[in-house]
Amino acid sequence: MPAPVAGGVSVLDSSNRIVPSKVLKSDAKTNSYKLLILAKDVPSMGYQLLHVVSGAKPFASDLKADGLTLENSNLKVTVDKQTGCITSLYDKKTKFEALAAGACGNQLQTFKDTPKEYDAWNIDPGTLDHFTPITNADSVELIEKGPLQAAIRVTRTWQSLKFVQEITLEDGADQVDVSNDIDWHETHVLLKAAFPLAATSNMATYEIPYGSIQRATTRNNSWEQAQFEVPAQCWADLSDTQHGFSLLNESKYGYDDKDNVLRLTLLRSPTWPDPDADRGHQHFHYALYPHGGDWKQALTVRHGYEYNYKLKAMQVEAHTGSLPAEHPYITVTPENVVLTAVKKAEDADALIFRVYEWAGKSGDVQIHVPKGATGATVTNLMEKPEGPELKVVDDTVTAPIHPFEILTLQVNYPAK
Repeated sequence: MPAPVAGGVSVLDSSNRIVPSKVLKSDAKTNSYKLLILAKDVPSMGYQLLHVVSGAKPFASDLKADGLTLENSNLKVTVDKQTGCITSLYDKKTKFEALAAGACGNQLQTFKDTPKEYDAWNIDPGTLDHFTPITNADSVELIEKGPLQAAIRVTRTWQSLKFVQEITLEDGADQVDVSNDIDWHETHVLLKAAFPLAATSNMATYEIPYGSIQRATTRNNSWEQAQFEVPAQCWADLSDTQHGFSLLNESKYGYDDKDNVLRLTLLRSPTWPDPDADRGHQHFHYALYPHGGDWKQALTVRHGYEYNYKLKAMQVEAHTGSLPAEHPYITVTPENVVLTAVKKAEDADALIFRVYEWAGKSGDVQIHVPKGATGATVTNLMEKPEGPELKVVDDTVTAPIHPFEILTLQVNYPAK
């Protein structure tokens, strides 16, 4: 965005309130900035207009960094100088330490990974029974200390590999981000990040397509023993009735749990069918979300979606228009219902909205749709009507939804 470089810039919302931001890069030759902005309460499926103005203005922040401890009003995270382990992940809202006493949280563990068949697909039984931890860090340093975010960088080497992790806490955040840059050149090695937790339960919960599934943390029979590595989408969670921990991911989908330890598979190195699979530079993120209550009360589903579907920024020139400075095109309530698809109907002048209920509750779903709708109906996944006509009142469609149901609505519009 063009601006005078001298004196910096600030970001304002439509009410002229300062939005937390920081300058990532500036160029005096082109009078331009690259900014990181902490936008909050942006309307669902909509937009929020922000203005960038000359002059750096301070903004309130709850973020502190002291040595190798990062803290805001929600969380306090401490990293060990020698090992690079997270030794404390304290939930200030519930006054609960999420990690087990003496734990090495976020410990990197390596495993010999030599499947008998289908090298790139299989992890054989027994693979995860023995591991070699990466126990020492080359350096652990505070690299940023707010007010928008604070970060600790942990650098490790193991064999021929270099690992760089940045553990970041943002102003007002209730989760910790772990950024990974790994120069990966191993063969038949599997890498995990392990989290020994204070919460214990016989079951952990994993996100699956349009729902969740519980899997045992015990190994009492052949069924449980066979679940030594399991798939999940955006998150896995281990909770008791009072506290829990959700491990969010954006691109890694293999987990395991046993007793109170939850682990995420980060990398593998098969040689067939691709002898160079996964070798080279790897960059990815995952996040740590300690919480009170179980995953439903903590809205882990929504945290997972927010972590995977980031806001997108678009720079536009100032212009007049009929829409307000902040506007949602579509909203869905209640909070236990997630909108997963919006598309044009295949055979009608209509929009298709697909939602699902994730908390196991019956009720009504309300979808506020774009203006002009004339009616709606429930359809199956093939967009064939399966119910009576539904009314559209104040641009809102209301329909019953059942526990864990996938619901598809066709909302009709006048032909053009």
